[in-house]
Amino acid sequence: MSDKPRNPERDGFQATDDPIVQPVPLSRGQWLFRRLTSREHLPARTKIRIRWPRLIFAAVVLSIAALGVMLALLNSPLLEVKSVSVEGAGTVSAASVRQLAGLKGEHVMLADLDAARERVAALPMVKDVTVSRDWPSGINVVIVERTPWGRWRANDTVWAIDSEGVILEGSAPAGHGPTVTQVSALPAITAGARINISAVDMAAELHARGAPLPLPGVVGYEWSLSDGLVVITEHGRIVFGDSDGLEYKYAVWEQLEHEAHRRGEPLLFADLRFGLRPRVEIGLNVGRDVRIQDHATASVSEQ
Repeated sequence: MSDKPRNPERDGFQATDDPIVQPVPLSRGQWLFRRLTSREHLPARTKIRIRWPRLIFAAVVLSIAALGVMLALLNSPLLEVKSVSVEGAGTVSAASVRQLAGLKGEHVMLADLDAARERVAALPMVKDVTVSRDWPSGINVVIVERTPWGRWRANDTVWAIDSEGVILEGSAPAGHGPTVTQVSALPAITAGARINISAVDMAAELHARGAPLPLPGVVGYEWSLSDGLVVITEHGRIVFGDSDGLEYKYAVWEQLEHEAHRRGEPLLFADLRFGLRPRVEIGLNVGRDVRIQDHATASVSEQ
């Protein structure tokens, strides 16, 4: 055994101070994660190329085709109005409705339905009307007729009126409720005219209540522009005017009838439009200074 020192360069060794590190193999999970996150394996982005000239050309072609179809429809005889059906006509003549609509022969797409509706709605007996297209070549008109509701006497004629106060034409007067007689010249009464419907409402209300006492009884109702509604009794006239304060006016009338009965004289006239100071005629005495103290307690005084 030799005690001579070894020479590294001679023996084939290279001297170094760095330690030798061996790589640690990756686990299966680490290998899969690195594989999935590697940019080399990511799918390449797809580049979309919009070919504008072709799109513009297609849009122009479709527009021209749509315009051609529209022109063909507008000039097509298949879309001319060939029939006008009418629903709801009883008193009103269906032929008159078709004539007033005036849509036959027009193009179904261009027909003015609003104008046709206005013409039909002008008929006195028509309360409401609906006009619609019935494809491909028809028009449907649905009307709601006015129905008798009350009676209005004017010019020696009893007219039927509907619930809106419209004078009806060609229908019998309603068989129920009171008849209000117009004693003033105005408004002129013709079919389609409107009268004071509040007067009819008041007459219907008073007719349902009846007179405050069994006698005198109510024999009729009158209306005029100056006095409004007047109740005609067997003894005289009770002026109600308009419908304002109807409850109070009826209570005052009741107290005046009781006062006249107490005196044993008829109530000839009472104007109830003046609140606590009605103008009253009881018997032969004209009581312009009659004052209603309290209609709830039947207190009537003369001052």
